[in-house]
Amino acid sequence: MHKGRLEDINRLFLDYRRQFEVGDAQQVADFYRFPLHYYREDGSKQAVSREYFVRQVDKLLNAYRRLQVNQIVGTVTDVIELNENSSLASLNWTLLYPQGEKSAELYSATTRYIVGDTQDSLKLDGLVLVDEAEKIRGAVRARRKANRDGKA
Repeated sequence: MHKGRLEDINRLFLDYRRQFEVGDAQQVADFYRFPLHYYREDGSKQAVSREYFVRQVDKLLNAYRRLQVNQIVGTVTDVIELNENSSLASLNWTLLYPQGEKSAELYSATTRYIVGDTQDSLKLDGLVLVDEAEKIRGAVRARRKANRDGKA
């Protein structure tokens, strides 16, 4: 893989993370090409519209706000060149929340994206979904327990 393409992919996800932290689902959707293809954990595939995607991102952002996520760290862990115009990028996302004067990890998840060239820029074409619901529920339980135990 060309170094320039890897830099472009890293820059794409840095900008993407920043928009996620801002909390605007419409701006997050701007990073995608629609219809977007979701590849689910059960092996099924679904093409989704921008409107559907924005609703899903809004739900996720609301959960992040309730959990007081104050920072999202995204690390590109692997990029596989699929062809001249497409790559599969793996990212480890770590969600942080305030704990005293520092931040603590709420949870982390690895997500994979198909990144494709368009006329104007790189866009996210496909998303291998990771069900964050269980991670979010686990984080809520852990935070409640910490609050009861006086650790938060």
